[in-house]
Amino acid sequence: MFLLEFLFCRTGFVIACIGSAVGMEIFNDANRPVYVAVDENVMGYAFCIKKKQPFSTNMVPFDSLFIDDLCVDQNIRGKHVGQKIFEHVKEEAKKMGCYEVTLNVWEGNDTARRF
Repeated sequence: MFLLEFLFCRTGFVIACIGSAVGMEIFNDANRPVYVAVDENVMGYAFCIKKKQPFSTNMVPFDSLFIDDLCVDQNIRGKHVGQKIFEHVKEEAKKMGCYEVTLNVWEGNDTARRF
């Protein structure tokens, strides 16, 4: 069973938090934000993790927001939903004081690589 809780969005793009009883610890952790695009149905989501980058002698420590998973419903791909989610994540990362946003793509996932 899923819980859908709507959050405010200043961009006009509806963002929500989604969770289940099994993994609620993720949704209660401010360092693991989840952004979900919805209209009448879930269109896509991004699971993120805020990380403190380790200090080294040649770097200043900084926070980074890692997009662990970004997915768009296959029936609506090509309609820029993923781009809107990605832009929203970048805006939220700035608000969280993050220096960067990272997103890794698996080799062979050509659709994601084109994104």
